[in-house]
Amino acid sequence: MIGVIGQLVSGALGALQSLGYPGIAAIVGLESAGLPLPGETTLLAASYLAATGHLSLPLVIGSAALGAIVGDSLGYFIGRRGGRRFLERYGKYVGITPEKLVRADGYFARHGAKTVFFGRFVALLRVLAGPLAGASKMPYRRFLAANVAGAVTWATTMGTLAFFFGKPVAAVLSSLGIWALVALAVFVIARFVFKRLRNRGTRERQPTAAPTTAPAPEVVRETVPAARL
Repeated sequence: MIGVIGQLVSGALGALQSLGYPGIAAIVGLESAGLPLPGETTLLAASYLAATGHLSLPLVIGSAALGAIVGDSLGYFIGRRGGRRFLERYGKYVGITPEKLVRADGYFARHGAKTVFFGRFVALLRVLAGPLAGASKMPYRRFLAANVAGAVTWATTMGTLAFFFGKPVAAVLSSLGIWALVALAVFVIARFVFKRLRNRGTRERQPTAAPTTAPAPEVVRETVPAARL
């Protein structure tokens, strides 16, 4: 099994190497425009190829950053031109009401730049940040500034980490073989189960407030004056 996995990984790295820097920019850009493609995985794999001497790390980082900037801008204009009408017409089928769109507008007005910047490091937001910002009518200059800053920071950080730590991690996994993957899977599952049990225990220990009963209304009795004889 480990041999099959190794062949698949080698084939994917070879295909990425043949695509070169334009392929890196294209995959990252299409993901940023709204398509569910492995943009970050492509950046990590290309940085690993740079560490092994097959690609240049500055060009890998530059290609990924350029693709992210162009792709996010494309997603922004798609969301601005047609995304709003699409959400207003079909959003109700997935729970997006006009009231939620108004709240989204206010959110992007207050936190749009931070969402675009930090969303570059989150898988789902990396795909949706551009179209959502455009649909919410976020000013393009603010969007572009956050987009450029986030793309450059993301590509530099992830590319550098993969460049310096990709080879040692690959060497360890290669030497340990399938048992490293099994141990990693067990660790992830155990961590997930532990968090779920801890959160459930915290909720069960929280005291429940006793129901309060409203006081009975006071009855006002009128005194009828005695009739005079």
